[in-house]
Amino acid sequence: MTGAALRAVKWVVGPLVVAALAARLGQLRGEAARAGYFGGASAPAPADDDALRAAPLRAAGNATWALGSADSVKEIAKWELDRLAEADVDRRVQLLLRFGIVDTNPDGQAAIFGQVCVADPKVCDHLKDAAERETRTRLVSPGNHLPLFFLAGHPHVPSL
Repeated sequence: MTGAALRAVKWVVGPLVVAALAARLGQLRGEAARAGYFGGASAPAPADDDALRAAPLRAAGNATWALGSADSVKEIAKWELDRLAEADVDRRVQLLLRFGIVDTNPDGQAAIFGQVCVADPKVCDHLKDAAERETRTRLVSPGNHLPLFFLAGHPHVPSL
C-alpha cells in the first residue's frame, strides 16, 4: 500500500468505523432508557388490570344508584355482587348497604344489614353513619333518606 492509500484508510475509513460504533452505542443506550418508560406500560399488574375492567361496571352502578329506580338499583347491585372479587370488601359493603337501603321489607333490610356486618365487622359499629353517607349520594326517592331500620324507637312493622 502506498502512503496515499494508508492516509485514506486512516482519515476516511477510520472515522466512519468510529462513527458507526458510536451510533450503535447511542442506540443501545436510548433503548435502555426508553425501556424504563415504556416497558412497564406494556404489561400492567393483574390487580390494575382487574381495576380497569371493573371501572365501567362501577360507573354504571354508581349512576344507577344516584338516579335509578329501586328495582334497577337492586338489579345492578345483584349483578355486580355476582362479579365482585372476594378481596373487594369495601365495594361489597357499599353494594349491600345500597341494596338494604332501597329494600322495602324490614325483615329483608335486617338480613342485608346483617350481611354487611359479616362482610366487614368494623363497619357494623358505625352502620348508621355508613348508611347516611350512601343516602347522601342518592338523588331520587326511595333511598335518599335513612330507612326506618335505623330510626331509634321505631316499632317493628310485621310483614304481610
